[in-house]
Amino acid sequence: MANMEERLQAVVSQAETDGAKWHTIIHGNNTTTVPTENGNVPTVAKQMKDVHDEVVNGVIDYMTECQTARDVAIQTKNETIAVKNETNTIKGDVTTLRNETESLKNQSQTVFNNIATATNSAVQTVQIEGATQVTNVQSAVAEQVAEATSQANRAEQATSTKVNTDLSNITKDTIFTKMFTKYVSGKTWYRVWPDGWIEQGGEVSASGQITVTFPKAFSNTNYTVVATSIGTNGEIYAQCIQRTSASQMTIYNRGGSASLAKSWYACGY
Repeated sequence: MANMEERLQAVVSQAETDGAKWHTIIHGNNTTTVPTENGNVPTVAKQMKDVHDEVVNGVIDYMTECQTARDVAIQTKNETIAVKNETNTIKGDVTTLRNETESLKNQSQTVFNNIATATNSAVQTVQIEGATQVTNVQSAVAEQVAEATSQANRAEQATSTKVNTDLSNITKDTIFTKMFTKYVSGKTWYRVWPDGWIEQGGEVSASGQITVTFPKAFSNTNYTVVATSIGTNGEIYAQCIQRTSASQMTIYNRGGSASLAKSWYACGY
């Protein structure tokens, strides 16, 4: 059994060991972990660094989310401004058309006033020359007034029906024309959709190999194209198609296929 001196020496040794560990825990660097009987204990500097890293990373994540929300808001704002500008353009077109119609009405009114003035002058002159001439002039005046009234009514009707400010008489065909671009020349044609989608087609003459230039070039060669022979030749072989560029393709024909014209169709962006 250990004597008192040995026991005191053991206590002092343990205290020195624990003191060294406490010193390391308090004064160690921010990467050190001190092993103890109950597990590893990080130094004070390491604990502060870990807390600092958690706070910084949380702030960075929050700032990233805020920036994403800001970008979405800016995009929404830009899209809203674009819709507003398109609406203002349509409004401007309607206003211009209404002003032109009003001008037509004013011109008709001016014609009517000129006829009325000339008529009154003629009546005064005829009254001096005699009752018979007055009767004849009055008949002519009545016809002119009726014609002027008819013109004024037609102008008024044109003014009221040519365009409605609520756009109720803008038809589907009008909107279609505004949205789509199309082209037709003989058997060659194309149509461009609002999102940039292109459809086009046509015919080419018979040949063993023929290059087709599209009336509307695509943006790249990722388009779809088909071609077929026109006729009833019994010796038809499948033709091959090479997409040589965004604006051209080449059709290769073999056998009876080479003697027949080709109908083709292509679509893509």
